Amino acid sequence: MATSNIINTLGAGSGIDTKTLAKDLMEATREPRKAIIEGKISKSEARISGYSVIKYSLGELKTAFEGLNDLSDFASLQTANTQTSALSTVASPTAAAGSYQVAVTQVAQAQRTASNGLATSTTALNAGSSFFLALSINGATSTSIEVEEDTPAGVVSAINAAEAGVTAQLIQTSGSTPWRIVITGGEGTSNAFTLATVDADGTALDLNLGLSATDNQLQEAKNALLTVNGLSIERSSNSVSDVVSGVTFNIATVTTGNARIDLTRDTTGITSKVENLVTAYKNFEENLLILSDRDSEVEEFGGALAGDTLVQNIRTQVRTMLTAASSTPGTEAAAPRDVGLSFDRYGALQLDKDKLLSKLETNFDDVAKMFSANTNNKSVFSTVPGGVAGDAVSKLDKMMRSTGSIALQTNNATKQVDRFKADLVRLEDQMKKLLDRYTRQFGAMESIVGSSISMRESLKGTFEGLANFYKN
Repeated sequence: MATSNIINTLGAGSGIDTKTLAKDLMEATREPRKAIIEGKISKSEARISGYSVIKYSLGELKTAFEGLNDLSDFASLQTANTQTSALSTVASPTAAAGSYQVAVTQVAQAQRTASNGLATSTTALNAGSSFFLALSINGATSTSIEVEEDTPAGVVSAINAAEAGVTAQLIQTSGSTPWRIVITGGEGTSNAFTLATVDADGTALDLNLGLSATDNQLQEAKNALLTVNGLSIERSSNSVSDVVSGVTFNIATVTTGNARIDLTRDTTGITSKVENLVTAYKNFEENLLILSDRDSEVEEFGGALAGDTLVQNIRTQVRTMLTAASSTPGTEAAAPRDVGLSFDRYGALQLDKDKLLSKLETNFDDVAKMFSANTNNKSVFSTVPGGVAGDAVSKLDKMMRSTGSIALQTNNATKQVDRFKADLVRLEDQMKKLLDRYTRQFGAMESIVGSSISMRESLKGTFEGLANFYKN
């Protein structure tokens, strides 16, 4: 008889619900084992969550260190300028703080020359034949520019296409000959130019353009003249970047007397970056405490890594990043403690802000060197010393890689979850077989009990018949 039929007929003889009894006995065997396996799964999954929390916290620390690992992170300057309409200042990461008295007496300008007036933009200039323009800049050997279309518009197109150091425009003014070709050179006297019309052999052509006429020069080429802290400077451009290292002066107009330019270190920005590091470490330490506290009530990962040596190993490594001497120490700032970073007796990272500001004011370069090694964009794979922040970024990156200890432990826990889930599947198979066995056993018992009851009733009838016979 099939198992389902046996189960349906159980309980017919003994009066006991053997179907329920078989199921209850199986569940009594299964539930403790299932609870143990599911507990192991939950624990392993909590460990996986815990490792993810550690990796996230290390990522926050890495980001905070990245704000201090390049020299350019310390290069922020604040600029004060008493005559911003006359000139502006741009400071690069290599600029030094300081004060400058700048007086501009002449602005650099480009030569601008116009042709004689022309009737139309398509007027033939050489009876329909091409010609050449002989261009000389700063007295140098002339450049020959061929004008294939002998019209004012053709001259402009030829000059601009040549890209020879001057540009041309066609301007419509007024009067009977309103069209004029305006040619502009580069800033400064070194870009002064002359222009003449010639034939293919270089012989002068009189096309009545007037490009070489002095009267047609609209603007003379001039250099910028200025003084910086009393030193006279002459430059061909209004962008002066080679006087003060790392500083570019962009001239707009002459100044009224001296303009005062003050470049000061932006210590506020650097202080904020160090404070971000302290905050990131605080969050990191709080998460480690939650992970290692068996009594933590934080869901998902509270106490998930209690007793796990990885937690203490990582804590030790990170603390060393914040206590050890820099691989590139400055004379007056060799380690984080020298700029106000220290741990209290409870293991909390503290920042003495006054000490940090004092070091930034008096030994700024040493602080930058201590953190960044005076380098920019250092690879995390580099073996060159990177300072406190640069070395920390490399170490944290290594810890978080797919080959690091966190990934290894995560993979181990994931494999455990897979094994435990396989155990659950095997347990269910075992319990199904156990239920089948109980069902068969109770079916046999029910059959025996049923036979006994039938025999008892038969004997009872026989004895009652005999009794009645003798009574009669």
